[in-house]
Amino acid sequence: MKSSNILIMWITRTAVGIGLLVLSFVLVGWLMATAPKAEVSNEELEARSVVVIEAASVDVARQFTGYGVARAIEDADVPARVSSTVVRLPATSRAGNRVKVGDVLIELDSTDFREEVTMAQQRLLDLSAQLKSLDVEETAARQSIEIAQQDLELINREFDRVKEAVTREAAMPREADQVEKQVLAAQQVLLKAEETLARLETRRLALNAQKHREAASERIARERVDRCTITSPIDGFIERIDVSQGDNLAAGQRVARIIDPRHIEVPLSLPASARGDVAVGNDVALATTGSRKRTWPARVARLSPEDDPSSRTMRVYAEVTQPMVGDDHLAPGAFLEAQVTADQGQQGWIVPRRSVRKDRVLLVREGQIVSIPVSIRYPILGEFHEFDVPDRDWVVLDRPLQQGEQVVLSPSRTLSDGMPVTAVPAGLSLVADRGDQP
Repeated sequence: MKSSNILIMWITRTAVGIGLLVLSFVLVGWLMATAPKAEVSNEELEARSVVVIEAASVDVARQFTGYGVARAIEDADVPARVSSTVVRLPATSRAGNRVKVGDVLIELDSTDFREEVTMAQQRLLDLSAQLKSLDVEETAARQSIEIAQQDLELINREFDRVKEAVTREAAMPREADQVEKQVLAAQQVLLKAEETLARLETRRLALNAQKHREAASERIARERVDRCTITSPIDGFIERIDVSQGDNLAAGQRVARIIDPRHIEVPLSLPASARGDVAVGNDVALATTGSRKRTWPARVARLSPEDDPSSRTMRVYAEVTQPMVGDDHLAPGAFLEAQVTADQGQQGWIVPRRSVRKDRVLLVREGQIVSIPVSIRYPILGEFHEFDVPDRDWVVLDRPLQQGEQVVLSPSRTLSDGMPVTAVPAGLSLVADRGDQP
């Protein structure tokens, strides 16, 4: 009895489900039969206006992008050349102040060095006095030699007469011996006088050498006095002062840094493949990388003779010449982006970068949109007035276009192949935007 009841309930539910399913199909069929149908219009769509430029082959020079940090070609780390104490910092010795060659930056205590000058001068005076005394002694020694020579001549003549008398047996031999002793004594006196003069010459050489040493010591002491006044070695601006009044400085310690901003150098890293295209004298456009764009014209001054094998780059040195003071100065230490233009150009087909979308360019042919695939050979920056557009960001295509072919300036997603359009030259579009009459 229980099983028959369950069977009846299952049959009832199945019948209800089938009825609902049949009802839903009937309802869907009725809705589809009574739905409104869209009417097909035979009117032609109005052609959309698009701004175009005429394709042309132009002479373009390849550009290479590099980055570098500006630095002053002429700068100076000013050292202390003596060990002393800072006694004065002039009011002009502040970072950012302009200085000229010879302007005083720092003054050191020179008391000890002035005393060294005085002592060296006194020693020189003492040596001068000794040399004058030596002159007197030398004069006396020369006179003594003259007297000894005259005395020896007299005794020699006397000896000759005695020897002649002995020969004639007019004198005894011992008289000749006595005179000969006098000759030897006179010769000994002359030798001592000559020895005394020679010693005086040796003393003179020693005193003169000592005098030269003391003169050198005086000059060094005077140099040390002068070096206590530290001055700027170049024209420029004070980048920093590293000491304060009262500091004890050691010789060689840096006290200030001066930079001359008139000549700036920017070492740039470029792809090693650019070596064949970049040469000394090429134009370089330098620009800051921040939100506020500032540009400076420069030229390639030098090329590194060696490539970096690890980064596959070459080093190029660009130089900027500017006045000492100006509103648009390139400051040393600035991080810059550079566009280096190759020396020789070549013919190429270019379009604004905005004209390339998803590696395709849209063309207008017979009033319809036609898209073609393209590849970018390399980008370039510059103005090409023959296209009548203000763009500075361009790309060189790897495939040629037809001369005068109309290229859509700003393609959008709504433009597709086969869409009818009306081409508006870019020059006319700009005039219309300014409100002028074409």
